[in-house]
Amino acid sequence: MKHTHAELGFTLLELLIALACIALLATIAWPSYQSLILRSQRAQARAALLQAAHWVERAASANGSYPLAADVPTSVLQIDGQRYKMTITSTAQSYTLSATPLGTQAADACGVLTLNHLGLRNVQGASQTAAQCWSR
Repeated sequence: MKHTHAELGFTLLELLIALACIALLATIAWPSYQSLILRSQRAQARAALLQAAHWVERAASANGSYPLAADVPTSVLQIDGQRYKMTITSTAQSYTLSATPLGTQAADACGVLTLNHLGLRNVQGASQTAAQCWSR
């Protein structure tokens, strides 16, 4: 008996090879994707810290001294994405803004980002330097 048409479809072995290739690519790409997400959220936190610092500086210009922490509206301390919590400690002569990572963002190597009244950008509990964390 002759078969008049060719058989169509994939063999199980071909499907397994294709799945193995997809799994290998995903294994390689996933850490890069996670790192990109952490950096993106960190960039949002940096931007929010700078915006809050501008607000505090404008308030100081208008009132002659920095506002106390209790006088800073919560809307000023908001960070998009809810991966960081911003807080402020202040006196009439100084302030420090901090962005503390929450949840999965705690895996970020930069730890807590800080910004003070002198414009000093720093990190706490980080395995990277402040320059590395604030520049990328």
